[in-house]
Amino acid sequence: MSNSIIKKKNVFYIIMMILIGIYMSFIWWHSTLSADESSLESAAVLEFVTRFLKSIGFTAELTDHIIRKSAHFCEFALLGFLTIWCGWLKNHRLIRNFTTAGFVCLGTAVIDELVQIGSKGRSAEVTDVALDFCGAVSGVIFFIIIISIVKIFRKAE
Repeated sequence: MSNSIIKKKNVFYIIMMILIGIYMSFIWWHSTLSADESSLESAAVLEFVTRFLKSIGFTAELTDHIIRKSAHFCEFALLGFLTIWCGWLKNHRLIRNFTTAGFVCLGTAVIDELVQIGSKGRSAEVTDVALDFCGAVSGVIFFIIIISIVKIFRKAE
């Protein structure tokens, strides 16, 4: 591999690390919102999602609880995806990167819940840590599926 390709990969790796740091900060910042602020935000998302789903013919009733838990899952799925992708840029060892992404995401989830303890009207929930971790693992698995498909197509060429 030429030096210019290695430099580009290293620059992209650093950019990914910064992006992950910013994203983790966003997650933790959300945990600093008071219960009232968080409820207002959830209500706005619930209204938007409900309108969208009704516009495409979906009639099931969504709740604030479903929106909140879905947000936990999705934000950590993205974190898991970004984290394993970042590791993949450094080395192509899936098991090592899977483990690293798991620990990073689990640590982020625990810190996220601990931050909520200090937020007015909020509490830490072990079930949220578990849900966050499940989301992260889903994001990691999604990345592995994408990499596997790319490898299959590259071999076919």
